[in-house]
Amino acid sequence: MSYDFRLFKRKAGEDPHETARADSDGFPSLPPDPQKEALKRRVADALIARNPRLEVFQFDYEAVAKSRKITVEQARLQFRHLELNGPQEGANGIQITLFDDEASVTVPFWHKGDKAADTFREIWSYLEIISREAGYLIYDPQIDRVFDTSAGFDDALAHYTGVVCQIQQKPPASHTVKKPWWRFW
Repeated sequence: MSYDFRLFKRKAGEDPHETARADSDGFPSLPPDPQKEALKRRVADALIARNPRLEVFQFDYEAVAKSRKITVEQARLQFRHLELNGPQEGANGIQITLFDDEASVTVPFWHKGDKAADTFREIWSYLEIISREAGYLIYDPQIDRVFDTSAGFDDALAHYTGVVCQIQQKPPASHTVKKPWWRFW
């Protein structure tokens, strides 16, 4: 489970909220567009300049092809998004994915208190970079809100910390009482 942000291009004549709610196109099937590839690379470079510990994940296209029962060429075509992750050791779990026409930033529900606030400040810096470089709007599906980076931080962080608290709460004692064996029949 993760807290997700979706970044997307505004579509002319369409309410951004409706665009944000629409399902993404999934894996591409058309040949790469050199402009879109260059944009993804430019955004990735800007993110890495902000945090040099971010690394672009290298897909094992042969393994992908084998597991999906497709050719290596099809795997390269479908899995051409860029995935950026921090180092495993001491990581905060933020993952950034850059697709042809959108992006996502996700973080697991691990963090509480100051660590959650610090993690969200880091996320916000990434959202600012992606939004600036690609011209994307930001959608937070957890609170069903489209915003730019000048707003939304407090609401998103509050919702995230609320969910973390709910996840980490133990169920009430009445839910942990075992029923006698004869109640299962």
